[in-house]
Amino acid sequence: MATFLCRVQFLDDTDPFNSTNFPEPTRPPLYTFREDIPLINQIAGVHRLLKAPQKPDDCALQLSHNGSYLDLEATLAEQRDELEGFQEEGGRGKKHSILLRTQLSIRVHACIASADTPGPPPPPVAWLTEPGRCGTPVTRRRTPQ
Repeated sequence: MATFLCRVQFLDDTDPFNSTNFPEPTRPPLYTFREDIPLINQIAGVHRLLKAPQKPDDCALQLSHNGSYLDLEATLAEQRDELEGFQEEGGRGKKHSILLRTQLSIRVHACIASADTPGPPPPPVAWLTEPGRCGTPVTRRRTPQ
């Protein structure tokens, strides 16, 4: 039974227009992942430890050192390539962590839904970008009514 011990944090990205997302808590706790069990079966334990604001079913796991997301249906042993460089210390003495955050598709849907609802208008352009991802950022312009 191989294990993977690392720091875990969450990003409170439940509000798609909040631009001040910083990993919380500032002193991340350690979590022991089992390398032989799919991450989907372990994500509830991470969520419970962090007391994160996201719904457990809406969560994804992102690596802090390169911005890539882990496949929740796979085990950590199957994703060794994604974890390359993770155990090394980051710049300025910071250690890397696995971030619990809302899935990108759910954030995009919330952004679009917020832009289409009546009330105070959101900012004219909402950008959802992922570090380390290729492609164009998702943009949504609010049309005047």
